[in-house]
Amino acid sequence: MTDSGYCWRALNLEDAVRCAEISTAVSACAGAGERFQARDLRAEWTEPNFDLSASSAGLVDAQGKLIAYAALFATEEPPVRPFFNWGVDPEHGDPQLRAKLLDWAIERGEAVIANCPPDARVSLWGGAYQGYRADESALQAAGFSPGRLWHEMRIDMTERPAAFALPDGFVARPYRHEADLPMLVDLVRDSFSDHYGHIEQSFEKDIEMFRHWLNGSPTFDPDRVLLALDEATGIVAGSVLPLTEYQRRPGFGYIDMVGVRREYRRRGLASAMLIHCFVEYWDRGIKAVCLEVDGESLTNALALYERVGMRVTHSFVSYEKLLRDGVELAKVALE
Repeated sequence: MTDSGYCWRALNLEDAVRCAEISTAVSACAGAGERFQARDLRAEWTEPNFDLSASSAGLVDAQGKLIAYAALFATEEPPVRPFFNWGVDPEHGDPQLRAKLLDWAIERGEAVIANCPPDARVSLWGGAYQGYRADESALQAAGFSPGRLWHEMRIDMTERPAAFALPDGFVARPYRHEADLPMLVDLVRDSFSDHYGHIEQSFEKDIEMFRHWLNGSPTFDPDRVLLALDEATGIVAGSVLPLTEYQRRPGFGYIDMVGVRREYRRRGLASAMLIHCFVEYWDRGIKAVCLEVDGESLTNALALYERVGMRVTHSFVSYEKLLRDGVELAKVALE
C-alpha cells in the first residue's frame, strides 16, 4: 500500500544490508558510533519461529529506497513481552515516518494478545539511544514510557592483566562443542533466571536458539569458551563466552555472556572469568573489550563490571507500552 508517497512492504533477507546502514547512521547521530552488520540482522531474522514476511515492515520512498524499517519479535512462550527493533534513516526528516512505524508495531503487538494467557499482563517493548530525541520523542508520543537503561561497557587495557586464576575450589575446563552444549544451556538457564524480564522457555527451545546463534556466527570460537567447575562435585558453576571480535566495533573484543549459578555467586568467580577474557584478548593484540549490561540488573552486574575496570560508553533506553494489564509472568524482582 502507499502512504504519503511512501510504499509499505515486508522486509526480506536482502534488505539486511540497507537496514544495517540505517541503524549505523542512527548510532552515529546518537553519538554511539556502532557499525551494524547485515549478517547479524540476518541471524535475527532467521531465528527459530520468527517469520520475517509476517513480522516486519519497511517504508520505501518514491525512488525505491528503503528509508525506515521495523521487525517485531513475539517468539517467547507465552509472548507476553513482544519487542521490536526499528530504524529511520536520519536523512529523512518527516516526523510521521516514526509515527507510522510505531503504529504498525502497536497493531502487531496487540495481535499477540490472543496468544497469551487470558489473565497475563502484556506489554510491547521498543527502544532508543539515550539522548537521541528523534526516537525518544516519537516513542513517548506513541504512549511508550521509558523503562530500563542498558549500557555498553568497555575497558581499554594499558598493560596485561594479572595472571588468571579461579577461586579456590574451582577448576577450568575447555568447552567441547556440541557435546557440552546441553551443559552450557543448563548453566545459562540457571544463571540468567534472575535477569529482569526473564520468561522461562523449554529446554528444547533454548537449545535450538543457542544452536542457531552459535553455529551461524563467524565470531564464535568454541576454543575460547571457559567452563568453571566445582572441583568437589563436577558441577559447572560458571562460564564465560567471549567472541573473536565485536561485530559492531571491528578490532574490539566482545564478551557475549558471563554466567554464574545462584549458589556460587559472591565468590569471585565472575571477576576471575572476566579477567581471563581480558588476558586472552591482550595476548591476541586486542586492548579494548566491550559487553552489554542491564543498568539496573537485579544481580548488580553493573557493579561487577566496574570492579574489573570497565566503564559505561553509551546507553540505550528500553521503552514499554502496556497493552493489557494483568498478572506479570516475567521476572521483575528477586525472590
